[in-house]
This record gives sequence, structure tokens and C-alpha cells, in this order.
Amino acid sequence: MNRKTLIAKIKMIEMGIVPALNGFELHTQLESLSEPDRRIVKRKFRKVWRKIRKSDPSFSYLMGDKKGVTPTRSQKRNRTAVVVAKIVKDIG
Repeated sequence: MNRKTLIAKIKMIEMGIVPALNGFELHTQLESLSEPDRRIVKRKFRKVWRKIRKSDPSFSYLMGDKKGVTPTRSQKRNRTAVVVAKIVKDIG
């Protein structure tokens, strides 16, 4: 694990979201949490996602953000990629 990856994971922990950089890590780490903790982590992720979406509305259009409509699996995966990319980009 390189330095940038380690810093990104630490930043994710500080933000209160699961420190996963790929789908496999995300799945295994969410499975290890209790149901109440899993709910909290998911809510914090959505909060981060909404903040990014507000800063760049084009993400909203690209990743299906309509009220009352559940996002597809690929849209959820894309959201995760955008959040991880934003965190890595902010590290420098």
C-alpha cells in the first residue's frame, strides 16, 4: 500500500465512511459492521455524495439523482468512484 492510498483511507475514516477503494473492500467491510453502524456509515456516505453533487451538478445528471427513484447498481458504483476520486484528489 502506497502513501497516498494510506492517507486516503485515513481521511475516509475521519469522514466517518468505510475506508474502501474498491467494491470488494467495500462489501467485506460493510458486512463486518453491525446493522446500526452500517446504516450510519451509509448515511454519512450519502452526505458526502450530496456535498460533491452540489459542487458539480453534472454529477447529478450522470448518476441518476431523481427524488423517489432508487439508483441502479451501476449508479451506486459510479457514486462510490466519484467520492473516492474526490478524496484522493483533495490529498494532492
